[in-house]
Amino acid sequence: MQNCWIGQYRPRGTARGDNIYFQLRSKEPLPHGKRSKHLTPDELAHYQQLVRNGRELRKLRKEIAYLEKLTRSPRATICASASDEWYTPPEYIELARQVMGGIDCDPASNKVAQAWVQAETWYGIKENGLTQPWHGRVWLNPPYGTGIQQWTGKAITAYEQGNISQAILLVRPAPGSAWFQELAGKFASCITNKRIKFIDAQGQQQASPVHGNVFFYLGEDVERFRAVFAGIGVVIKPFFMEK
Repeated sequence: MQNCWIGQYRPRGTARGDNIYFQLRSKEPLPHGKRSKHLTPDELAHYQQLVRNGRELRKLRKEIAYLEKLTRSPRATICASASDEWYTPPEYIELARQVMGGIDCDPASNKVAQAWVQAETWYGIKENGLTQPWHGRVWLNPPYGTGIQQWTGKAITAYEQGNISQAILLVRPAPGSAWFQELAGKFASCITNKRIKFIDAQGQQQASPVHGNVFFYLGEDVERFRAVFAGIGVVIKPFFMEK
């Protein structure tokens, strides 16, 4: 029933009147070989539900196809300070270092990225930074999948509980997501004026970035963050931070 719909019709010719009838229509032949079927009042509700189910299934298949396409695309692997394919360019790491004075912890990284991140402590896929303690000044470019809220949530909790002193997060803009709204409502941010071209292990830039970028600053020195990051985008502070 993925390509079916139910129409409402009036009889034609001498049978015309106030009576109406319902007909199931399809783009493809139905089980009885035709593309339409008259529905009795008793059948109507049953077929209406089947049509709704078919539409939901069609929508689900489109979503699955889209996700499969993303999975096949190398650009979809952009995540963390480093992923299997792409890495945050050193110049953005240096901006974070200028604001915080250094980087003590990078919980979503790998050995290649540490050539320029140079964090005192870093965790890769094997160590799973979500299960590890974070400390000091944190640089975090979390995996950009459906679990991103776990990383941003841990960063916020660690900061609010005093386990970390500062953090700069690099994320994709997702204003409709609860995790993004929580960050935007609590902390200063910088919306970059251009899409960041991530790099591979050989230092080659990504040809066509697929989304924009936002930096969030968790810390007390908001003016320092504004001064440093204003050169690459628009810095925004939550309303309660305004004097």
